Amino acid sequence: MSPILCLLRLSVFLLATLSASLAFAQEWVVSRTTKQVSYTTDKKTWDDVKVGITIPSNAWVATGPRGRVTLTRGPESLSLSPNTLGAVITTQGLFSRKTEVVQQTGQIALDIEKRSRPHTYVHTPFLAAVVKGTSFTVTVTDEDASVSVQEGLVQVSSFTSGQSANVGPGQQVTVDQAQNMSVAGVAEPPAVFSVEPTPASVPAVGKANPIGAGPSAGGQNSAATGNAGGAASSSNSSGDSSSSGPVNSKAERDGKGNAKADGKSNAGGNGKDNAGGKGKDNAGGKGKDNAGGKGKDNAGGKGKDNAGGKGKDNAGGKGKDNAGGKGKDNAGGKG
Repeated sequence: MSPILCLLRLSVFLLATLSASLAFAQEWVVSRTTKQVSYTTDKKTWDDVKVGITIPSNAWVATGPRGRVTLTRGPESLSLSPNTLGAVITTQGLFSRKTEVVQQTGQIALDIEKRSRPHTYVHTPFLAAVVKGTSFTVTVTDEDASVSVQEGLVQVSSFTSGQSANVGPGQQVTVDQAQNMSVAGVAEPPAVFSVEPTPASVPAVGKANPIGAGPSAGGQNSAATGNAGGAASSSNSSGDSSSSGPVNSKAERDGKGNAKADGKSNAGGNGKDNAGGKGKDNAGGKGKDNAGGKGKDNAGGKGKDNAGGKGKDNAGGKGKDNAGGKGKDNAGGKG
């Protein structure tokens, strides 16, 4: 073989290798998004997510109560629903690429390219999923995590119970805090088999350590207080699947993340368990258990147990136990 022909073949091989490497090296790009979506790479500074930007590997993405975002990488996509917190970690090899999705809370719909070997892994506080390529949805709450499959096959495993199931189209697996696995299916539920128990790598919201990993187990320790998307305060990660570690919720933050909110378990507001307002268990207002008003257990007004008025147990008026008037226990008058 002539030297020129050898050089030509070598050039073709190197070009093919470079093309394959570039294809594998594709980043996750934001194809669709709404407001109330932000991301962080250092768990302190949060930036707004916009269409067309690249989400770096290891970055955490948080959506607020009305936030939605879709990330795409070639034919693959991840769609985050409202009140979701997750990260994507990519490990790049010469001819291979491993993707790890760490999901602490919320819902993510995944459409993963099919390959001959498992290449995408999903880690939640209660279960882990391994896929070769498929369409499926992972939902994580404070109490459990579930995987529902639309296409393909997903192996879902609990951690400390050592249970696993291969989940196909129309089937679902749920694993709760106690590591109990339940299965369901349109035609028939998937079979459950035994695997080696392992500790979780990400803690549940509000928990200091992952399931099966104590303070000295080398897992992640978190001062978590339950925020979705808040910046971390004291997260240690040594031996987890994500080099970035979970985003903890005791905020050392600048007002972004935590679903655009400050405080404990907030969504769009300040305080504890707020939705769009300030206080505890508020929805659009200030106070405790408010809905659009100020005070405790208010609905559109001020005071305690009010509905559209001021005072305690009022309905459209002022005073205590009023209905349309002023005074105590009045109905449509003053007294």
